[in-house]
Amino acid sequence: MAEPAPKRGVMSEASSTGLEPRNAAALAYLAGPFSGVLILWVETINHDVRFHAWQSIVGLGGIGLGVLMAYVLAFVLVFFSGTAVTLLLGVASVMWFVLIAAWAICLWKALAGGRWKLPLAGEFAERLARR
Repeated sequence: MAEPAPKRGVMSEASSTGLEPRNAAALAYLAGPFSGVLILWVETINHDVRFHAWQSIVGLGGIGLGVLMAYVLAFVLVFFSGTAVTLLLGVASVMWFVLIAAWAICLWKALAGGRWKLPLAGEFAERLARR
């Protein structure tokens, strides 16, 4: 009898990292985009692991860059407007919360063998992982 096809989002094929695919996918998120780059560097065959690595780079890296830009802009504006600095520091705080929440959810879903696509970045990571 033929075996049933694996469900979408379930990591069934082996990983070229030598790790269990769920563990490799979770490691892609562990240190944010830095570990995503490392996993992407060694992963050549598992589409799901590559998706998680790309999502870590694009999604979490993008949010992290947004936080950094808010801090830099707040520093520049400290000489012009105290209100703008306060507003940008508030935006950076909200972005930190979003970054930590997205990181935790992505890590949890990867450990469970599933996926959670970040808005905007998830579809882009999907296309990049298919290359």
